[in-house]
Amino acid sequence: MSTLIRHLRSGALLLAAAVPLLGMAQTKTVPADVLAMIPAEIKARGALRVGSQQTFPPVEFREAGKTEVTGASRDLLVEMAQRLGLKIEYVQAEYAALIPGLEADRFDMASGGISDTEEREQKVDFVNYMFSGGSILALAANTDKLDTIDDFCGKGVATLLGSRVIMAQVEAASERCVKAGKGPIRAEQLPSAPDARMQLDLKRVDGYLGDFPALVYMSQQFPGRYRIVGGNYMLTQYITSWAFAKNRTGLRDAVQKATQSMLEDGTYKKLLDKWGVGGAALPAISINLPSSKRTK
Repeated sequence: MSTLIRHLRSGALLLAAAVPLLGMAQTKTVPADVLAMIPAEIKARGALRVGSQQTFPPVEFREAGKTEVTGASRDLLVEMAQRLGLKIEYVQAEYAALIPGLEADRFDMASGGISDTEEREQKVDFVNYMFSGGSILALAANTDKLDTIDDFCGKGVATLLGSRVIMAQVEAASERCVKAGKGPIRAEQLPSAPDARMQLDLKRVDGYLGDFPALVYMSQQFPGRYRIVGGNYMLTQYITSWAFAKNRTGLRDAVQKATQSMLEDGTYKKLLDKWGVGGAALPAISINLPSSKRTK
């Protein structure tokens, strides 16, 4: 079991007991040259518009019956924005609409579980803030041998529309199934995490593919209903990021520097620990450095 997985699982078990941070030092500011990177219209507005699906606990989500966004990413963004003299304004958007929304200037940055990939870097830039990975959730009552994606030959899986990193692994596994004389893997892509999970609950698919931290959190919310395939299996590892339009390099760099300052003074790790995902901390807040380019 990798160190990342052990930390994520142990942290998730403590999630229900997590409490808000108390007595944290007064918000720090960043150097004037960093503040100068922020576009004038954003300074005048006084707020960063953040596009997010808001359905990825414990990273970024809304609790049932509430309108306020919460989660690890939200806490990082609020602290980062305060250091830049700004506030956060969320704009709800489906996962597949995040990059188009940036290109159409619906919001200044995109969040909520989006991952940096070389393919996506052709359209947008990324500030990388957390490790993550894709895993598979199955119903606990399902007694079929399901340890890896290769055990889903002839079965169905559901995931989010636009999840290209995960879908690439599903497609590769499906090809292996066919070459082995077995049925292909049927993949259904849905617009939101609740929609995809519903397919699993209705037994229309055998697995729901999503972010490992979110799946662990979900399992904690419904004891005995679900299990993660293979116990801790990850079909792919990737980097969770905030995305920016290509013409927003100043804003991108200001966000990176403010978040890096949080890492250096310990605030970054404290906020991740609060949500049980401290094991997903990066060694540095990077720009356009997906898992495919990393050596560790």
